[in-house]
Amino acid sequence: MDSKINWSEKVKNLDNNIRKEIGIEEENDAKHILIKVQTKSAEAIEPAFIVGEDETFLDLFVLSPQGPGITSTAVLKDNIQSVGVIGGISAEKVDPSDIPDETPLLDDISGLYQ
Repeated sequence: MDSKINWSEKVKNLDNNIRKEIGIEEENDAKHILIKVQTKSAEAIEPAFIVGEDETFLDLFVLSPQGPGITSTAVLKDNIQSVGVIGGISAEKVDPSDIPDETPLLDDISGLYQ
């Protein structure tokens, strides 16, 4: 039954609704929308984004929680229980010089483990 659902469209609609509810109503510039996929197994697949879809499979790229890395995976659509929107990845490139250096904050952890 779930194989008939177009998850790509559902996710885009969810993202648009969330943006409207929180007051971000400008043109959606999200290149990829991060999602959480709950299947019939205990573990959810997250964070991930949809890269393709057919009648049987939902093709995902799953971001590695241990650092930079992406794993390609396909989920049988009949096994999907729910899909939730986590956020969007903007298509806009950010100048690295505009990002503040957080190294001093990370180096000052001496008070945490006493």
